[in-house]
Order: sequence, then structure tokens, then C-alpha cells
Amino acid sequence: MIGSTSTIRAAAVTVAGLLAATTVLTGCGKHLTAKSSCRDFLNASASEQDAAVNKIAADLHAGNAVTPLGRPNISYLCANAPDMTLGTAIQHTG
Repeated sequence: MIGSTSTIRAAAVTVAGLLAATTVLTGCGKHLTAKSSCRDFLNASASEQDAAVNKIAADLHAGNAVTPLGRPNISYLCANAPDMTLGTAIQHTG
């Protein structure tokens, strides 16, 4: 037997706790809005970023933000000004 049930259970709880803490600290699972910071945007997953840009650009009528050149520009603007809001970066792009 490799380990007792209580040892395995304790390890599983530890791993689950670390995963939860990582999610909270990295901002994953956060709902991005136009008022979110660029820092939060850059820490989100690619799918969360894309969904946020699509929705916010539609809300702000910033069609250029969802073009092949617009999307990388948002990341560029956010990387240079992480305290800027995502909505502002999208407006400057769109």
C-alpha cells in the first residue's frame, strides 16, 4: 500500500486548496467588463479575453477592436498601461 486513506485525502485537499488559491490570485474565472483593468484583462485566459473584447466592442460600437489587427492592439495598449480600463483600450482601438 502506497499511502493511507487519510494521507491521500489530505493531499487531495491540499491540491484542491492550491488550485482554488491560484484561481483567485490570477483573476481566472473573473467576469471582465469595460470597467475591468487592463491588468485583469491580461491575466485572464485567451478565451475570456476574446469573449470580453467581443461583448464590450459590440456594446461600445467599436468594430475595429474585433478585427485581426485590432485584437492585438488591445493587448499592446493594456501591456503599456495596465491601470487603464479595458473599455478605454477597446475604444482607442475601435
